[in-house]
Amino acid sequence: MRAGKPAGKHAGRRAGLPGAGWTEADSRAFGALGEIAVPARREQIEVLARLIPAEPGEAFTVVELSAGTGALAQALLSKFPRCHYVALDRSERMRAALRKTLRPFGSRALVGEFELADGAWRRDLPQPLRCVLASLAVHHLPDAGKRRLFADMAARLDRGGALLVADLVQPATARIQRLFAGQWADAARAQSRTRPGGAAGLARFTRDGWNYYAASDPDPYDQPARLLDQLVWLKAAGFEWVDCFWMRAGHAIFGGYVK
Repeated sequence: MRAGKPAGKHAGRRAGLPGAGWTEADSRAFGALGEIAVPARREQIEVLARLIPAEPGEAFTVVELSAGTGALAQALLSKFPRCHYVALDRSERMRAALRKTLRPFGSRALVGEFELADGAWRRDLPQPLRCVLASLAVHHLPDAGKRRLFADMAARLDRGGALLVADLVQPATARIQRLFAGQWADAARAQSRTRPGGAAGLARFTRDGWNYYAASDPDPYDQPARLLDQLVWLKAAGFEWVDCFWMRAGHAIFGGYVK
């Protein structure tokens, strides 16, 4: 799916900085691995597009958090020709890729820098705001940070607007974790067969530990929460209708709509 970054990689350790989190080297790696590493990436984009609370001819604004290389933004800007899109990412490399991908959409697309845990970008969100998308980003926040993000987004969205999250979730048991690990490995293997250089990409996916559920010592930068807990937090934050809309290999699309 998304144009952003999968979890599970040991970025900090590879960079020699324990717990350092995402690096520009990881952004570069994702450019080569995204179509292999993200389970059913294109299907996820289609699901998210169908969940946008708008008709194709409407004028409205979407903000995407951790927009990556722009695959989701490109799909939505094409489907909704009057949509205005704000694509945020902390990575300089990703922002450069976003500008290149979104250049054909002109002033309808804006690329910006942000830090997920900070409050400044939340106060500066455009108004009115129909939808906020978070692609493989929320799991980098501690649980208290996730709850704060959900509450802040609920307060900024228009009536009828939505927060849609595409992310990996914490399995409830070790048995479920093994299931997720196997499903993710199977998905990466299947996707590698249809991509140029897929065998090398699959080897790198495995060697560099992109499969969070298979890692014996996962990076502390990755802090996924259980899906049920996050649905409860969304409801408590002020979202009237919450649900999980899609799930595979430990990756879920879930979120809420404000009344």
